[in-house]
Amino acid sequence: MDIVFAALLIFSLKLADTSLGTIRALLVTRNKPMYAALVGLLESGIWIVAISQVIKDIDDPVLIAAYATGFSAGIIFGSYIERMVGVGNIIVRVFCPSNSSSVAEKLRENGHGVTVIDGQGKDGPVKVYLCIIKRRKLKSVLKMIEEINPNAYITTDMANPTSLKN
Repeated sequence: MDIVFAALLIFSLKLADTSLGTIRALLVTRNKPMYAALVGLLESGIWIVAISQVIKDIDDPVLIAAYATGFSAGIIFGSYIERMVGVGNIIVRVFCPSNSSSVAEKLRENGHGVTVIDGQGKDGPVKVYLCIIKRRKLKSVLKMIEEINPNAYITTDMANPTSLKN
């Protein structure tokens, strides 16, 4: 096999394999084991083909470099895919002075549940707005909050909803 073609094939396979590994890990952490298993099946098949191409000519540094470079690029590409897919939920916490505009109404008008908590901050009374949303909706929710209260302090974390129902 032509060395350039072999290197490109190995690079592409490892890119796909590693990207799928990132997606699989995401699915596991989002409690989607069946999807993770299917992705893992595809990932392992691709890995076997990629590594077999390297082992055929194990002394060729070009093939080894293609494998390693594909791995590195796969991490970057997999992270990009993970951000684009946006699987799972995120909790958005918005902190505002009590006398500032409320973000709850606008978020509720757009179909988001919001819990409002009265609190005491360093500089006086505050409102804390808690909202659990789909990750892929984060940009639109942040834009809504910015339009209403551009000085709000916002934090986000991954949310793993747990139901007490079986």
